[in-house]
Amino acid sequence: MSNVVLLSTRKLPPTYFDQVREDLGDQNITIDVVGWVAPSAWVADKVNSFTLIGPGRMPAAPVVEPEPDPATEPTDEAPDAVIAPEAVADPETVVEDEAKVAPAAAQVAAAASTPPPPPAAAKPRPTGAKRVVKAVEWRARKAKKVAGRMLPKAIKTSAPVKFLRGQRATSDLGKTYWERVLSRRDVLETIDQADVVIALDAGAIWAGWNLGQRKASTPVVLGLPAARRELDMMKAPST
Repeated sequence: MSNVVLLSTRKLPPTYFDQVREDLGDQNITIDVVGWVAPSAWVADKVNSFTLIGPGRMPAAPVVEPEPDPATEPTDEAPDAVIAPEAVADPETVVEDEAKVAPAAAQVAAAASTPPPPPAAAKPRPTGAKRVVKAVEWRARKAKKVAGRMLPKAIKTSAPVKFLRGQRATSDLGKTYWERVLSRRDVLETIDQADVVIALDAGAIWAGWNLGQRKASTPVVLGLPAARRELDMMKAPST
């Protein structure tokens, strides 16, 4: 039975792992996941392990409702109310409680009559070098706002600008993901036991490339079709 490790930076639904087994052509394959984002639902019955190395927490297990007891049949009639003798207060106790409450009310009135504390002193304004730094920062923020308003909306929402922003975000996420993988000994041990390591998305490519350089004996591929070819080559008899 083959063992694959999935590297992912996206939220995966539980049904995705059924699709993975179908695409890889093996329903008994063992799947370990190293995810940056927690799955959308409980996946303990779908994968061998799911290691979350990013922010957030794993979803809770579904609550199993207990089966109703057939011995007790529900009825529409409400039970008769029973008042315990201890629930009725004695008149003497009520009088004593009122005597205790009266001093407390006087204390509350005295606390309300106390004057409020004086306001805090105003924060001193910066002088000298600090004042120059504050002025430069203020001018930089103002210039940035003006430049943002001057750019046409067509440029801000153009495809090249969106592509560059997406590439920058993906690059930063890929490096962070790889650093987190490298810092987790349990993740590296799981990867060492894999037959094939699969990078599922662009955010996991950098980690996959570094893993391929680190351990050349384990194939690291991008996407499920490439993983299917590697698994088929492993199953093929050697000549």
